[in-house]
Amino acid sequence: MRNEVTSRSQLEELVYIAYKQRGIEPFRGLSKIRIYDKEISTIYIVGKYGLGILDGELTNALKDVFNVEIVCDEVYNYLKSKGFQLSNEGDVEQVRKMVDNEVLGSKTDERGFRVLRYVFTGTIMRFFPEEDFVGTYRTLATAFPDLAKKFMNYVRFYVAFRVAEDIALGNIKKIEEKKIMKYTHCLRLNLTRCVPHDKLIREIALRVYKVPRRVLDKLFPNEDQRSFIPKAQ
Repeated sequence: MRNEVTSRSQLEELVYIAYKQRGIEPFRGLSKIRIYDKEISTIYIVGKYGLGILDGELTNALKDVFNVEIVCDEVYNYLKSKGFQLSNEGDVEQVRKMVDNEVLGSKTDERGFRVLRYVFTGTIMRFFPEEDFVGTYRTLATAFPDLAKKFMNYVRFYVAFRVAEDIALGNIKKIEEKKIMKYTHCLRLNLTRCVPHDKLIREIALRVYKVPRRVLDKLFPNEDQRSFIPKAQ
């Protein structure tokens, strides 16, 4: 990869081609904006935490390709070193300073979402413990209280992903089980107001996990079957 990819846009294009050839959907949210650029976090996390090859010399050689992920990883590891507890104003200011990086986006909420996306990806893939995702949300909400409600949307997305995964694994077969699992996941996270909309769960199950429509129609009989998540370009 060191010799084949020299820019982030080049890697984004390669990810797009590889996914389309294999019929794979990226981890999709409610926005189609630069979805394959965001999916680069998956490549980085697998390389670093899965294969153990993206560290030291190779990471430095590809720093222009993985510039976003390197910053996100620094934020994540700082929060982890603090036990996801901001005990004083100095800790809060340090988090704000680390997140306030134009590499992550033009606005503060975009930058926070990038960090959440990174930790979300590592958690969904089982490289990071679920507690780290919750901890990241809590610390970002503390550091940026005006954005706490926006950041909660990503927690809902995470819960939707987990419920969709349960459906794909055959753990949910009845409407009542689906309703229970939505709240069960929120209770396990010890968070309130994180129950996702059924349309979001259905679309993730359909687009990402490839659950047959006939299965989803039984679990979501009242939902419009038209696409809820914009098709990624």
